[in-house]
Amino acid sequence: MENTQTGGQGRNQHVEAEAARRPGPDGKFSTTVNGTTVEFGDAQPKGDRILEKAGFKPAGDYVLIQLMRHGTRSIGLDETVDLTAPGTETFRAFKSDRIFRFILDDHGFEWGVRKIGEPELRVIGHVRDDEVIIQDRDGDDVELKPGDELDLGEAGTEHLHTEKRLITVFFENNPREIPRGTYTTEQFKDLFGVQQGYVLEVINEEGNLTELKPGQKLRVKDGMRFFEQVPCGGSS
Repeated sequence: MENTQTGGQGRNQHVEAEAARRPGPDGKFSTTVNGTTVEFGDAQPKGDRILEKAGFKPAGDYVLIQLMRHGTRSIGLDETVDLTAPGTETFRAFKSDRIFRFILDDHGFEWGVRKIGEPELRVIGHVRDDEVIIQDRDGDDVELKPGDELDLGEAGTEHLHTEKRLITVFFENNPREIPRGTYTTEQFKDLFGVQQGYVLEVINEEGNLTELKPGQKLRVKDGMRFFEQVPCGGSS
């Protein structure tokens, strides 16, 4: 979702409950913008000053984004930033006149360009290696892969959440950790080592055993239970 207003004065500063930042040995306060370190004698520069000091001129052509522990937010050109406050260590600058918003794990994020790649989402969202990013979709959530880009310009605010990369399912009541995703019946049989000639069944949402047909696809969920059965329906 986009918003053409780039100002942010007077909003909640979302200050982390951490120790205050201190100046360096030279008495200056430092921060980084797009990986470049900039220093200020004044601990409370405005957004346009941060952009200009980092080489982004004219400042009005850029959007300044503050990266925090839980979320990101845009900084207005006339907005004062307190560099003694935790969470002011890292900023990103974008040549843009729009702000795009999304939600990740119930935390709000603002960004300066319409598209953001999965690797960048991991960095700014502090997503662990053993987690995946899921794009919320009614009835059919989408797992973002390393090469995927999220389009923030679509109508509405994108909602995302993280889940464990591996989930626990049960085969014959024995737990198995497998990568989340969609599997065919044949892939399940290979994964579980189903006996030759046996059928594979899963307990559905109604609590009934349902046979998985050849070629059928099923997206696994944590806690699913599978059983092998002889074709005639007798217990294995």
